[in-house]
Amino acid sequence: MFDTIAGLPLHPLVVHAVVVLLPLMALVTIAVALRPAWRSVAPWVVVADAAVLVCAFVAKETGEKFQGRLSRLRGGAVVAKEHADQGALLPYFALALLVAGVVVWFARRRSGLTAVSVVLAVVTGLAAIGWTVVVGHSGAVDVWSGVVSSGAAG
Repeated sequence: MFDTIAGLPLHPLVVHAVVVLLPLMALVTIAVALRPAWRSVAPWVVVADAAVLVCAFVAKETGEKFQGRLSRLRGGAVVAKEHADQGALLPYFALALLVAGVVVWFARRRSGLTAVSVVLAVVTGLAAIGWTVVVGHSGAVDVWSGVVSSGAAG
């Protein structure tokens, strides 16, 4: 499980969903928090944020399996360790975004939570975007510099 699909490693396939959807949903969550007229869609934002959390978890798990597979193929060499360490934290950013989405949803009915929901959405949204860029960049550097294909340490 969480290794291959149709003989292809699942990680390079699923990671693209996270790289696109996590920053997108961060922006959507921030926008819904900032625009009172848009808060009616907050329940759908929570559903989408939860789906992104699942994708981030799957990306982490498939990344661990992919790293293990590459290490076995390279005779035990550690492959892309920095990227793996960074990627292990990404589901926590997705979880924080989901929590922010839930607070935005509750703020629809409790005006006292409005300021909290806006601050939480902006902070977690920007952090999620930033960390997604960091993790995605380190993965791209590993792939394009040959770390993953050559088995050198990351």
